[in-house]
Formats: sequence, C-alpha cells, structure tokens
Amino acid sequence: MHYRGKHIRIGIVDNDALVLGALQYVMRTCLPQSEVIWRETDGNRAVSLCSTPATTPDALIVDASLEGMTGSEVCRCIRANDAEIVLVGVTSFILARFHDAMLDGGAQCLLPKDNPQTICQAAIALCEGRIPRDARFSTESAAEAHRRLSKEQQVNPVRTVMLSPREKEVMTWIDLGKTSLWIAKRLNTSESTIKTYAQRIYTKLGVHTKVEAIIAWRNRRGE
Repeated sequence: MHYRGKHIRIGIVDNDALVLGALQYVMRTCLPQSEVIWRETDGNRAVSLCSTPATTPDALIVDASLEGMTGSEVCRCIRANDAEIVLVGVTSFILARFHDAMLDGGAQCLLPKDNPQTICQAAIALCEGRIPRDARFSTESAAEAHRRLSKEQQVNPVRTVMLSPREKEVMTWIDLGKTSLWIAKRLNTSESTIKTYAQRIYTKLGVHTKVEAIIAWRNRRGE
C-alpha cells in the first residue's frame, strides 16, 4: 500500500456497530499512524461532528444506507459546507444501487465494504490529493462538489430536510392516502411503528398534520 505516513484523523459513520468496530480495527492495522477519532451510527450526529473544529476529521468513511439520514444526504450536508473533508462512501450492497446518489452528494468514491484494504487505500490517496483512475471514483474534485452543492443549497434550501429511505417510503404511501394499518401490513411491521415514522416525518418537515405533511412533501418534490 502506498502510504507516506501522514497522520490522518478519520471518522466512521455506519449503522452497524459490528462494522464500525471492524473498520476501526482495519484502519489501525493498515494505517498505524492514522487515528480514528470517532465512530457513529447516526448520520445527523456525524454531520454535527464534521462541522465542529475539534471533531472534524480529515477523512470520513460513510455507509451509503444509513437509517434516519442516508449516506448521500450525510455527504451532501457536509460537502455543501466543507471542501476539505475526504468523503469515502462504502456499502454492502451492489455499488450501482447507491453510486450515482453518493457521488452526486459529494462523496469522492463508493467502495464495497468487503474489501477494507481498498477503503484504506482510497482514504490515503484522496487525502494525498490523488484520484485513482477507477469508475468507482468521482472525476469531480471536492472543491468543485463544494461549489456546486453550496450553490444548490442556497437556491433550494428545502433539500436540507432529510428523510431516511424508510421514511420516504412511508411518506409515499401516506401521500397515496393509505392508512397506518395498511402501510404496516405492506411493510411487514406494526401500526405503532408506522405512526412513529409518521411523527418523525412531520417533525422533519416542520408540520403537525397529515394534510400539511402531504403538501410539504409535494412541494419538496416540486409537484
């Protein structure tokens, strides 16, 4: 592995605690002069840590399929405000499922979790300013992504309202007029769980009723 020994502060956000531990172990083993300064399962918390100078990492390893806030949304929030943090996307699923969304959100690559050494190599290369000639890597620089997303955020600030994939799915059914019980059966879960999702959605959209949520949801999608 090409590694110049630069001390790199690394953050990791993944919804699987076991994966967090495994990634931290690999980072310590492959990059002994680097430091994992924090691990998080919550995307919102990761964004907050990245915006605080004392906890800002040089590189962030981002799971593409987080709960509460998707990996692409985490990257988008961070990149819109920061041009320096290296954003390495990772996933256990087929790369094509998340590739475009992650890179559009400012991630500099999307890599499989089952090859942790490649993740380490990517973090080092990007921290050193090198972009591998690999279709999994974005041809857009972090600075270019920052300019694009910061401008986009100014023009369309509503995109900062982030719903998880499951919340979007629930809201889609609500918009179609389905009841909580119907949605629960459809998603193979309990009605109380769907109601919890609904309340979480209302909070994120800044509304109090189903009708208000539907209006905000449609406005958010430009309908």
